[in-house]
Amino acid sequence: MVGKRVASYSEKGGVGKSAAAAGMAAAARQRALAGKIGSVYAVDLDPRGTLTSELGLDPEALPCSLNDLMAADPKGEKGLAADVLLEAAEAWSGIRVLAAERALAHRETDQSTGIEFRLRSGLDGVVTDRDFAVIDLPPRAGGKLVVAGLAAATHVVIPATLDEDGRIGAREALDTIRQVQETYNPGLHVVGIVPSIVPGGKSTLGDAIGKFLADTYGPLYRDDLAIPRYSIRQQTRFAKVPITTQTGKEATALMKAYDDILTAAGVTA
Repeated sequence: MVGKRVASYSEKGGVGKSAAAAGMAAAARQRALAGKIGSVYAVDLDPRGTLTSELGLDPEALPCSLNDLMAADPKGEKGLAADVLLEAAEAWSGIRVLAAERALAHRETDQSTGIEFRLRSGLDGVVTDRDFAVIDLPPRAGGKLVVAGLAAATHVVIPATLDEDGRIGAREALDTIRQVQETYNPGLHVVGIVPSIVPGGKSTLGDAIGKFLADTYGPLYRDDLAIPRYSIRQQTRFAKVPITTQTGKEATALMKAYDDILTAAGVTA
């Protein structure tokens, strides 16, 4: 039995995709420390290594990376991800990472057979039962890394800023997700389009985009899971520490948002 594997995906950058992934990792780590779930894994499929860096690892000085798994000779062997897992930095202790480096981008032009299923096979037997893995996908249309991540995921969250980038990124992400559901992963479940980096106060554009998303996608638009914009988020990213290390109303609100997303994805509380 596989554990929950939740991908964070948009086809536009700057919409809080990696931030949502890091937030889910922090929330899951708290649940694991409390004994509510099993082990926590972070999978970085973005060659820029944003999530890898936030978890305290240097994408330019890795002993091994996800690229080693994705470049492996395809034999359908399960569990190979265990060979390239790294421990996150002390502040994130307990999280094991499939880290990204720039060389991972070469897999987009990899013509070897079965690359779309290599991550899924690699995670099988590693992320099991009560375990949780968050998968950060690159912000691009389709592509082999995106397909590999969606093929490996059980659920996908689509962060969307309430502007044109968020709207377009969500629309195009859904197009790709539906193609993957029809081919590589029929069981992939869309948790929803989640408003991301939402500013406080009145926003005419934000309200209009939110209404458009709600009218267009109905219950797939999850304004109940909205992630607010607070400066504490950028501070923790810079310091490379989980939001759970912070106190105050802003940190509490962000932590609740990430935890609510886990619950919506069916992660055992």
